[in-house]
Amino acid sequence: MNLNLNKRQKIIISAVLLTIGLLSTQLVDFNLRFKFIAGLFVATYILSIWALWEGLNLTKAVVLMILPTFFTVALASFYFLLPVRWLTRLPIASVFGLMFYLLLLAQNVFNVASLRTIPLYRAASTASFLFTLLSAFFLFNVIYAFNLLFFWNGVAVFLISYPLILQVLWSIQMEDKVSAAIFVQSFIISIVLGELALAFSFWPIPNTIWPLIISSSMYVLLGLTTQVLKSRVNGRVVWEYLTIGTLVLIIGFLTTSWTG
Repeated sequence: MNLNLNKRQKIIISAVLLTIGLLSTQLVDFNLRFKFIAGLFVATYILSIWALWEGLNLTKAVVLMILPTFFTVALASFYFLLPVRWLTRLPIASVFGLMFYLLLLAQNVFNVASLRTIPLYRAASTASFLFTLLSAFFLFNVIYAFNLLFFWNGVAVFLISYPLILQVLWSIQMEDKVSAAIFVQSFIISIVLGELALAFSFWPIPNTIWPLIISSSMYVLLGLTTQVLKSRVNGRVVWEYLTIGTLVLIIGFLTTSWTG
């Protein structure tokens, strides 16, 4: 498993290989691209396990791999919505490689921090939270692009949100097993997001605003929940989250065109 490589070298190799895999999706027939995305999902899990192997247990082998795999699938799926130009796709693939490298570094901090206290935990928590929101935004964008029935929009948002939220809540305490409270809290927040997705499916808003509203709702709900669990919530924190949520909602109202 080690091949005489240190952990940072393995993380770099994993990021490079997945960047090449992302670019390869543009070299195959369109009908095979979904299979390539599934292949990237599996490859991301295997490479992430390999890169973070030391210190992993069964729980971390599942929970810590949620964000890397979802982030890769999110970028790979969103990749197809971009203009078919290498001038656009090459820089984005390069950015993906850098971001995936940083993401694995953050997951490695959680892997180590569950065994002993390290000073980088707070920075890793912030990075993980941002990557979670980015993954959700890209995946919600893809969902809305499919023009699904409103019911399926809600179901899809719920199914995507649940594991993403669960891994964020788990990272607060990083217990050996995921507690029942985390399962329930993740379920409740995901249900609310699914209902919001269902409701906003009736709004004639631009393609980019719908995922922005849903991912911003995730930011508010998940952000407030994590602050409560960390015992850091106060009036100022609540107003900060609610202000951002209100601003996004106002943008949604202003961009709504009921006349078509």
